[in-house]
Amino acid sequence: MAVADSPTFPAQEDVAIDCQCYPQILTLQDWQTYFVKFYGESVPDFFPKPEAGLYTQRSFPGQLFEISFRNTVGRTRIGSVSVRVESRKITESRYEEMLSYIADKFSNLVFSFASPLGQNYRKEKAGKDIAYIEYLFLKKYLRDASPNLDGISALILANPHIRLYREFSRCSIDAITNTQPAMLLNMFTASDRFAPLKNEQHPLHATNLGQKIFQKTGKNLYPTEALEERKHLTVDTNENRFVKHFLQTILRRLHGLQKDLKADNKSYLNPDIEQNLDKMTKGIAAFLADPFWHDVGRMVFIPVSSQVLHRREGYRHLFQLYSLLQLTTKCDFFNKDDFENLLETKDTPTLFEYWSFFVVKKVLDDLLKPKSCGAIISVNPLQQHVEAGLCIKYEDNITLWFNKTYSGASGCQPGGSIAWNERSGSYSHNFRPDIVIENEGKLLIFDAKFKGKRGGFYGEDEDGSTFSWKDEDIDKMHCYREAIKGVTGAYILYPGDNEVVYQSHNATGSYEGVGALPLKPEARARPVQQHLNNVRLIVEEFLNLS
Repeated sequence: MAVADSPTFPAQEDVAIDCQCYPQILTLQDWQTYFVKFYGESVPDFFPKPEAGLYTQRSFPGQLFEISFRNTVGRTRIGSVSVRVESRKITESRYEEMLSYIADKFSNLVFSFASPLGQNYRKEKAGKDIAYIEYLFLKKYLRDASPNLDGISALILANPHIRLYREFSRCSIDAITNTQPAMLLNMFTASDRFAPLKNEQHPLHATNLGQKIFQKTGKNLYPTEALEERKHLTVDTNENRFVKHFLQTILRRLHGLQKDLKADNKSYLNPDIEQNLDKMTKGIAAFLADPFWHDVGRMVFIPVSSQVLHRREGYRHLFQLYSLLQLTTKCDFFNKDDFENLLETKDTPTLFEYWSFFVVKKVLDDLLKPKSCGAIISVNPLQQHVEAGLCIKYEDNITLWFNKTYSGASGCQPGGSIAWNERSGSYSHNFRPDIVIENEGKLLIFDAKFKGKRGGFYGEDEDGSTFSWKDEDIDKMHCYREAIKGVTGAYILYPGDNEVVYQSHNATGSYEGVGALPLKPEARARPVQQHLNNVRLIVEEFLNLS
């Protein structure tokens, strides 16, 4: 196999004479086109075909292929060759910060998720695969968070939950070390617990207890055994049983993720995913190997109301992760393929779209109180199902939509009658803007744009800088205002520097029209403050809060 930035390759015999080995990691640029040629009788199975939708763009005769890593950043493989893709628009570290930001906000959404009351629906696909979402949360809580898995282990082992265990056992009278008066009374409930003394000269007959028994019974008797209460500390508690069970469950899930993700019909597993899964697996296995767990039994029930699981350090982190994973299986408001692209191929436009949504959501959260959160329910009268979208309702009848589809109308022939469907959101074909805020029937649209026409990135300057918007994206905002009923303002959010607002005819506010608003991440994935202020200004004016 040979990789070059031009389609010209030497003949096979020349390659055998002058062979240059690949470096340990081959560095490629996300915006550049490369070519791969295979020498030999056939193309290896690991190389994806163009229709697989990965990095292979076109194929040519002679086992020659054009490849490009557009929209991606980070590590991948071409067969046994490790590849690091660099992006001019976003560094790998910034990508990871934004992904962590999304994971944090997404987990908060999962905890607030609730199915709409009074609506019955079934999933469009049964058993939707959430392997990548599970991996995202496991990595967030066990690798990236503070404390991570090592910290959680240390917290639990340093301050484990213990319980004082009491047991009552029958002991011979000479082995009794401490007994309570109530236990002494128990001695007189059965005659077989007494033994006769030989005569009145026996030393035990002269004891206070021996005299009392003789006075009551007239016989020389003395107890042979008594109940004694013994106390000891144990770690075999319901809370520790839950932690042990959950750790074993995570271990099985990690093994399943390693199998499922590798078994995907893609040609490779992102090396970062592979390494993280391996490190989490080894970390949990080492934690479970601690002798502490030898005395912890099998879980019978989950003590969900336990204050230890809710409050104690270490325990509460694992219980929160458990709750998150349980709730995630019930949440269908995000497209699982998006998370596969975010984690496997590190799709930067998809990342920017999700990040922009959570930034706009944060603006609304600061202005209004959220009331409910749920999936978008299809209004198809024949079949209701969950769409890959999200609906968050706020006070004052404000709604935030993510990836909502506005269905089009069937249209009519020239001169024919108008077949207008009142439920249609668009009078032509379907539109699906990224982010929509609804206020009393009026709509404000934000569309995240990380790349421009034909897949090119914003700002194709040599230094990778982005300054301005693209006119074709402004044109798309005009389409939204024209086609979708109720749209008063439509703006692109792009990773640039300049902003613009084109007010519509007879506009009463700056939000009425189309425009472009820059939105770029800084350290820890926080948006540039001035960019955030511009978005907030448009939203406040639209909601009549300015």
